[in-house]
Amino acid sequence: MAQRRSSKAPYIVILLLGAAIAGLLLYIVPYRYQLNHTEVYQESDDSLDNPLTGYAPNAESVEECQDSKLVYIGIPWSLWEPAEGEYDIEALEETFHIQRWKEENKHAVLRFLCDVPGEAGHMDIPAWLYDRTRDGTFYETSYGGGYSPDYSNEYFQERHSMALEALAEYFNEDDFLAYVELGSLGHWGEWHTNTDEGVPPLPDAQICWEYVLDYSDNFHNARLLMRRNYVMAADGGMGLFNDMTGSAADTEEWMDWIARGGSFETAGADLTYEPMPDFWKSAPSGGEFTSMYPMEELLGERLQETIQMIRDTHMSFIGPKCPEGSLKDSAASEIIREELGYRYYISQMQTQYSFTDSSIQVELTWENSGIAPIYWDWPVTMYVYDRDGELSYWESVDIHLSELLPGEQIVTVTSIPFTDRFRQGYRVGIGITDPDEMETIRLAMDVEMEDGIHMIYEYSGD
Repeated sequence: MAQRRSSKAPYIVILLLGAAIAGLLLYIVPYRYQLNHTEVYQESDDSLDNPLTGYAPNAESVEECQDSKLVYIGIPWSLWEPAEGEYDIEALEETFHIQRWKEENKHAVLRFLCDVPGEAGHMDIPAWLYDRTRDGTFYETSYGGGYSPDYSNEYFQERHSMALEALAEYFNEDDFLAYVELGSLGHWGEWHTNTDEGVPPLPDAQICWEYVLDYSDNFHNARLLMRRNYVMAADGGMGLFNDMTGSAADTEEWMDWIARGGSFETAGADLTYEPMPDFWKSAPSGGEFTSMYPMEELLGERLQETIQMIRDTHMSFIGPKCPEGSLKDSAASEIIREELGYRYYISQMQTQYSFTDSSIQVELTWENSGIAPIYWDWPVTMYVYDRDGELSYWESVDIHLSELLPGEQIVTVTSIPFTDRFRQGYRVGIGITDPDEMETIRLAMDVEMEDGIHMIYEYSGD
């Protein structure tokens, strides 16, 4: 008798049915709960006034610093170390209102000064240091009067190193200090002297290197900037600052050094300019307005020219010479401030349901319409609230804002578990804070904000 074969048809039907059900679920679940969604956002034109960018008025003036996020501390050596080995923290804090600015979550730009042209016969180094050295030059030039130390004096160098170490130890206690402009050498700490009117030149390049190391070895939390693109700045990945912003000829020369390189004469070996055309992509560009023109002129007939210089040099901050008094609140002043630094926003959000782990994949497209990035990677967090407004889930967004350059995009994907609670409805928020969660960054987006969090999406539930 022939043996009957068992038919495989039922099994095939079952397999096909299972596949059909799975496919149907893959379609139905996202469709049922409207989980696959695309949201497009337009950049807002709101004034943002975010941290770590903008104007940096002189920290001594409470009135001028009221509305700024940055303050400028130009500290003469004579104030910091009035007696040998005695560093006057009290004078530093009182003169520049440091505790007040910390309480208001401001950040500082610092420059250490040894020679500020002004009244004839005055000195910006301590009297005790002058008594031990006495080998500098008193001068009266078109810049003003003052005293230019002999920066090659070994004792002067030794004491400078100790003074900078003590100053850095004070500022390294927190993140109040954001930017350090390498000063010390030359008039206004700008690494040049008026040799045309008889002031001795800067010391040999090797000695200049030692002064740079006093900064790089000690300041750990702040970003360092040099006045020109010396080889030290290039080797150290430093930023640069232009104290002639608003002067077309001087700014073009500064930019030419950055693009082509060159050299600067000293008392010995020249200081080399190293090409650094893209320095602003990883280190800040700062500086202040020129004194060649009245501020009214820079904000008036020269406004468009000034704005173009700021854009071309990718500036994040301007100070201490910046709009003051009634000019501080002018429309032109506000236009310039809004040009400075970063301006982040989310241009698109896509949500995709993942059947594998019952989660929602949130894809965000980030953009920067500013002229520079932020130079710190502040944490970015996604917050998810249930239908009742209770925070039920949060997750870090994997993005380094310091890498989000103007005109570029970064796409992030963050997973949200699709729990029973969220099936009833949820809201998605984005927050950017400093590591201590004291400050927030505003995005250029027309969305509701709650406690510094941007509410970018709401799902109403089934």
